[in-house]
Amino acid sequence: MRKKMTALMVSLGLLFASIPALATSNESGNGGTQNFKKATQKVNPVIQIQERKSQSDKAMATFKSSNGKSYKEGEVIVKFKNTYKTESLGVLQTKFSLKTKKNLNQSNTKLISFNAKIPMQEVLKSLNASPQVEYAEPNYILKADAVSDPMFGQLWGLKNTGQSILGVPGKAGIDIGAEAAWAVTKGSTSLVIAVIDTGVDINHPDLKAQIWKNPGEVAGDGIDNDKNGYVDDVNGWDFYNIDNTVFDAADGDEHGTHVSGTIAGTANTLGVIGVAPNVKIMPLKFLGPDGGYTSDAILAVNYAKAKGVKVTNNSWGGGGFSQALYDAIQNSNSLFIAAAGNDGTDNDSSPHYPSNYNLPNVLSVAAIDNTGNLAWFSNYGATTVDIAAPGQDILSTVPATTPGNYTNAYDYFSGTSMATPHVTGTAALFLSKNPAAAPLTMKDAILKNSTALSSLKGAILTGSMLSANKTVNFQPDNDIPGLPFPGTSVTNTVSSTSDLDDVYAINMLKGEKVTITLSGATGTDFDIYLYNSSATTVKSSAGIVAYSEKTGTSSETLTYIAPADGKYYLDVYAFKGAGTYTATVKAGATVGTYENTAKEIGYIGTWSTFSNVNTSGGSFAGTNTMGSKAQFVFNGTGVTVSGVKYGTQGIVKVTVDGVSTFVSLYSATSLYKQLYYTKTGLTAGRHVLTIEWTGKAATGVKKTATGVNLDTIIVK
Repeated sequence: MRKKMTALMVSLGLLFASIPALATSNESGNGGTQNFKKATQKVNPVIQIQERKSQSDKAMATFKSSNGKSYKEGEVIVKFKNTYKTESLGVLQTKFSLKTKKNLNQSNTKLISFNAKIPMQEVLKSLNASPQVEYAEPNYILKADAVSDPMFGQLWGLKNTGQSILGVPGKAGIDIGAEAAWAVTKGSTSLVIAVIDTGVDINHPDLKAQIWKNPGEVAGDGIDNDKNGYVDDVNGWDFYNIDNTVFDAADGDEHGTHVSGTIAGTANTLGVIGVAPNVKIMPLKFLGPDGGYTSDAILAVNYAKAKGVKVTNNSWGGGGFSQALYDAIQNSNSLFIAAAGNDGTDNDSSPHYPSNYNLPNVLSVAAIDNTGNLAWFSNYGATTVDIAAPGQDILSTVPATTPGNYTNAYDYFSGTSMATPHVTGTAALFLSKNPAAAPLTMKDAILKNSTALSSLKGAILTGSMLSANKTVNFQPDNDIPGLPFPGTSVTNTVSSTSDLDDVYAINMLKGEKVTITLSGATGTDFDIYLYNSSATTVKSSAGIVAYSEKTGTSSETLTYIAPADGKYYLDVYAFKGAGTYTATVKAGATVGTYENTAKEIGYIGTWSTFSNVNTSGGSFAGTNTMGSKAQFVFNGTGVTVSGVKYGTQGIVKVTVDGVSTFVSLYSATSLYKQLYYTKTGLTAGRHVLTIEWTGKAATGVKKTATGVNLDTIIVK
């Protein structure tokens, strides 16, 4: 199978002195001999930084993380099990005077008040010992992590020519490469970035045009038009003051305004410009002059999620580990970009939350100065801080000191709070260019395409500073993890000289059958390869489980049945020529009859096969073990399930696309080929059927009669 190797040799030229010859194959395969692909070597030079102590004594803003882990007296955050609530606590509710103040999400996590005279530790101990409670924790106090445009020359983080900032000479090239990134995109006007912070001055002339407007709300009518629980939330919400005014001059709101200017300051003839000057800012205020609470941070995260926001900026921290906040971030469906903190400490040994939450969608940001050194105040961590960005002496927008007069409404702030929006703006640029990108794809693109600095080696995970230029020009579909496969088909382009691979991620269940077809432009020779979850790159044959690589054509087809749940990767490869292609994925077993021994049925747990001539195919599969289930992905408009009813069988749970039915398989006498489930009228396409053991017996039957079984599945 020489095809892919040959293309690589052409593209790599003399990088390799010798390549072993490989046999050529023109056949479609399924787990047989694999096509071999040689990895290209990516060179990532390290910029050498001369260590220097900061000459700037510009004071950081007064906001910083609280080392004392302060919390709100008389309040706890409680997650209840199942459908329990505060009133279910009985004696404890009376003893501690427990009252529900807020529902923090749509499940069962609540902010509860108690008699503040009772020690916090006593309340937590009792609640966590309750069988109705999953966890109880303090409501921690959180604080901000901060100590053509005429001012562009002062924005060294965007373009550093070595200019002096507040009297400190910089080092040319220590910047994020904004101008080169802007040659690709300045951001999409339809992309919304949530700033979870203090308030934002939405009337600032460098921000006004970039403020999000809620399309589902009518301003000033006093009605919750979009029915999200917030009345007149036209531009976002103020969780600190519990109203819709996302800017309050009396609260200061400098921090959120400064952060927003770095992300999306308007490209105009005024003041500054943001990293992504075309995107919109959704102000979600939960911090005030004295900080804010975990409970309100959770509400802000959930608000952004409900509005479909994919990137949030979080220049704040403090307090201890919060399971409730962890859960909210984990389930946010967004990239949560967080400041690493300003204590000058090692986050590996002294955790800073929320940046230290060990979640794949959290990206932790340290700060560097204009010479490329870690800023004197910045937290660091070889395993817990991901990347560094400009964060010392950063010029951006602030509220007007005199109402309506914005002439001097700009100031220099320092902090990891200022570094974080540089990363957020870069994520916004990348997402604008790749609107289907998932949070992990964005994070991967940012971290893999950073610029290595000698000063950061060993201090942070990547040892690198942010590069907007490299990130925006990165093609996420060139390698694993690729992009999520969009629906049932995708049309794109590849080239044997400039864009060899397009990679798509496909989630499959055990036993799921997929048929993938490819068509391409006339005169091209494109191939398709399917990799399993063990694969780390499509530049190697490692992990190929199926492929189709006919010679002289782009008409390819492969079929594969997944042996396990997991993520698989489809690689569309340009062996010869350049042009468009269409790849189609048909998932699930098609119309027909499937015996219990069919490979398309994925058995999980402990199942046994029982031979019996009275069954459809001479056998049936059965189990009486906790956690056992069978799953079957099909492509059709209906499905039926049959089995055997007899004396040791119990209640089976049958689910199609999340809707469950419970059926008794008990019979005093043995009955074969019993149709026990039917579902019709489904929309044509992929559907998931599961058959599960419940451990429940039929009414009036011995407790151990809880077996379930499967004979035949018919797809219609």
